[in-house]
Amino acid sequence: MLLNPIRKIKNGYADIGEKIVTENYDAIYKYCYWKLGNSEDAQDITQDVFLSFIRNINTYSDRGKPRAFLYTIAKNLCINCNKKHRPDYLESTKEIIDTYSTEKINNITDKITLEHIVNQLPQEQQEVIVLRYVHDLKVNEIAVITGKSRFSVRYRINLALSTIKSKLNGSDYIEKEFTK
Repeated sequence: MLLNPIRKIKNGYADIGEKIVTENYDAIYKYCYWKLGNSEDAQDITQDVFLSFIRNINTYSDRGKPRAFLYTIAKNLCINCNKKHRPDYLESTKEIIDTYSTEKINNITDKITLEHIVNQLPQEQQEVIVLRYVHDLKVNEIAVITGKSRFSVRYRINLALSTIKSKLNGSDYIEKEFTK
């Protein structure tokens, strides 16, 4: 009976907090890895997300699910980490695509093409696509995480999907993009 898990944690039910960590750890790690492109930083930030979650539980205002709160913390910590390190590498979705899309994308060329297309999307579109289709979050949750309206999130998802679809349907896309 997890009707209000945050309130239960605030009232001392530590096992609920433990359950939230267990259920969300892998997804938060993958999100951090996607944002940072580095396994060590992603592990550190993931740990920091859950520590921050527990430390700041009393400031949480019971709006939405704890998962959205965790992603919001992760997003902010990843931004701070990127500011510290100022890496010049491109953020990659390779590991996420390899992990989650094996059943959906059987052809290695399609995987490479999809990864290439997603990496070319503007950052805001990449983020909503990954949150929606890789982390399986609802539009409302993505809106909370990104600080954008539901309309804006839907618009970005549709725009990204339209771009992906048009590039995948382009008959000579692979030849043009990989022979430059």
